[in-house]
Formats: sequence, C-alpha cells, structure tokens
Amino acid sequence: MAFFKQRKNKQYSYTPRYYDERKERLDNLKKQAEDGESSVEVRMRGKFKRPGQHKIPGLFSGATLRTFLILGILILAVIYLLKKYELY
Repeated sequence: MAFFKQRKNKQYSYTPRYYDERKERLDNLKKQAEDGESSVEVRMRGKFKRPGQHKIPGLFSGATLRTFLILGILILAVIYLLKKYELY
C-alpha cells in the first residue's frame, strides 16, 4: 500500500534538425571497419588523435611559461617600487 504515487519518467521523441555529413561519414567508416576492411582501419588510425597529443608537456610549456613571465614582472615591479620609496 503506497501513500504517494510515483511519477514516471517523461519520454520524448527527438528528431535531429540538421544533417551532419562528417558524423555520417565516420559512422560509415566504423561500419566498414567492423566488417574487416583493413584499408579503412589504416586510414582511421590517425584520425581520432587530438591535435597536440604527441607533445610532451615540459616545464616551459604555454601556461607555465606565461605564469613565470607574469611572476617575474611582478617581482621586478615590487623591487623597483621598494627602491623608489626607499623601503628596501
């Protein structure tokens, strides 16, 4: 015996409003790859890598270099102000 009626999930039907040619092409390539065509597998190998994925993040990569540059400028500005107002 339940005191409260449980709600059911709302259902809807989704119809896409545009045609994505790239997605359709990738789906076709995946279907062909599942069928065992080796030439398609060779072409698909490099397509799913993200740009810049082969790079090894180093100490002076983009954001780190920018952080050190800003930190250096701030330190120089503080030293300049301390010397100017004779607080150093």
